[in-house]
Amino acid sequence: MTIATPTQPVTQDEISKKLMNRYILSDNAQGTMMPSARLLAEEFGVSRLFIREVLAGLQRQGLIQSITGKGIYILKPQVLSAAKNFHTTARQSNATARDLVEARANLEEACVRMATLRATDADIELMEVALDSFDSANGLVPRAQADIAFHALIVKSTHNPVLQMMFGSITTLVFETMLRSLSDAEIYAKGAPIHRKILESIKDRKPDAASSLMGEHIHLAESSYKQDLDRKLSDIADRIVKEVLHSDLEIEDILDSALRDYKIEFLD
Repeated sequence: MTIATPTQPVTQDEISKKLMNRYILSDNAQGTMMPSARLLAEEFGVSRLFIREVLAGLQRQGLIQSITGKGIYILKPQVLSAAKNFHTTARQSNATARDLVEARANLEEACVRMATLRATDADIELMEVALDSFDSANGLVPRAQADIAFHALIVKSTHNPVLQMMFGSITTLVFETMLRSLSDAEIYAKGAPIHRKILESIKDRKPDAASSLMGEHIHLAESSYKQDLDRKLSDIADRIVKEVLHSDLEIEDILDSALRDYKIEFLD
């Protein structure tokens, strides 16, 4: 369908919204392709450079992927798309570790309560796999990957897409503080055993116990982080990358690998 050329110049934002509604938000759009930049430019009566800038914005949001010589692919929304955008905003703010602890406790206590009532046998089996990997991990990074997987699997077991999106938006921040916690022998010794207790409460369908244990687990940081508790999350993250991680990989790459390895895909 060809759109008539408007009397007033169309803006990049207007074109972006039209493309979103037609190709990305449509129920049958995922896994398809957009027309070429040339065809889109002709349709909207703008230059190819103008359209390429619109497409670049959609690609930065993780909604499309433009491959030279092949075309423009529509991507299925991923939890890390939201996480990357929120992560940038949070690092530019004055949010502290204390702020994240408060937010996590409220969100994850509610999620584990719901997961206790809704988790399937398959959900619980995946949590077991994550905890087995956590217990047998021989390094900080694989242990942290199993840790974030366990918490993400609990949220996914709520079978509530809004809660999944909410947790997804803070996943990178949570992962960075997990690296901080797991590198601290005191927090690790106190916090690690609580994982199994949480899982047993989920298996026994005891929502109050599971919620209480999750709160205890997350609030450990308040008594163990010392000066870090009221430091900006960006400062803590920068130190983790420099002094703790000892890896050339980006935080997002390590996190993405964890979610793929444990087959965690929110919004499916």
